Amino acid sequence: MSYDREADVVYISFGKPRKAVSEEIDPYVVVRRDPKTREILGITITNFTKYFETQKQLNIKVPAS
Repeated sequence: MSYDREADVVYISFGKPRKAVSEEIDPYVVVRRDPKTREILGITITNFTKYFETQKQLNIKVPAS
């Protein structure tokens, strides 16, 4: 997990980098999935400060594929 303060973006990755397809699940959250297995490889949260202020917690619901 890393945070880019200048861009206000949080990057969360699971495992080693692999090819992925991106799926926007809400205006702030993008999920990266393996194109074949649909396994979640990472999550990106844009405008993290605003997202966190609105949500008050980090609780991301990712729809099943």
